[in-house]
Amino acid sequence: MSAWAVFGDGAWGRALARRLAAADHTVLLVGLTASRRKLPAGVTHTTDGPAAMATCERLVFALPAAEVEQGLRALAPHCKGHHRALTTARGLTTDNHRRASEAVQALTCIRQVAVLAGAADAQALDKNQPAALVVGSPFGTWADEIQDSLVGKHLRIYTNPDAVGVELSNALAAVLAVAMGAARELAVGAATEATALTRAVAEMDRVVQGLGGRANTAHGLAGLGALTTYIFEGGGAGFQAGQAIARGETEGLADRHPELVEAATTLAARAAKQRLRAPMLGAVLGLLKGEVAASSALDALMQRAARAE
Repeated sequence: MSAWAVFGDGAWGRALARRLAAADHTVLLVGLTASRRKLPAGVTHTTDGPAAMATCERLVFALPAAEVEQGLRALAPHCKGHHRALTTARGLTTDNHRRASEAVQALTCIRQVAVLAGAADAQALDKNQPAALVVGSPFGTWADEIQDSLVGKHLRIYTNPDAVGVELSNALAAVLAVAMGAARELAVGAATEATALTRAVAEMDRVVQGLGGRANTAHGLAGLGALTTYIFEGGGAGFQAGQAIARGETEGLADRHPELVEAATTLAARAAKQRLRAPMLGAVLGLLKGEVAASSALDALMQRAARAE
């Protein structure tokens, strides 16, 4: 079996390392400091990233979006043409508003890149709860290898050649879940929630296409699938933040959900740069920054001028 290096020993990194080890791969889990957590068989923790890259061809960057570019700059001198990368970040980088896979290709010599997204979180993987993820990559052989390495009795893995669309859809779903959480807490009714959901999916599709993805990718597992999972479970940072905002619990919100605020900020900035129409994304950013009340934001969205669906 092959050797994998997983950069980032947070929840996602540990969950993916465990899945890879269960498939009999050799796994190096790379963190900044020595780990005191019990690791599954087949996983070795290390703080030596360059050494891990020297022995592993397959690299997983399980890093928050805000840390991706800094991490890649440190590792870039050790990258070789034979390396392949998989990223998991849900959001854009802080400095340049890049997708994580985009940053890999911009800052390193790695060209075969894939993204992992969908309607599951690290906790679901750890607990072997039924879940599904999608691997987005134009490199079919690499996508198939990831699929074979992660799929299991409780985890379905699909592939999609539209890496851009998969990555953006997943990031947008996590952010737009704020609006759905606020709508649920305000008890606006099923009809209004359904309207908000369809508008969120339409906006995801529009932004994804405007930023280089394919039509309808947002309607798949990474976009609609992830967003409806948040709604059905009443979970996820975005949905729960939206509920808290609707209850007026806004103090310290940015400190509790820094990755969510960062994702909303960078996505809105990139959409604005491309002059894309994204009213719900703008409304969510206003909610997270405390600039507008949940009821006012929802009213504004529902009262927008009618257009063809």
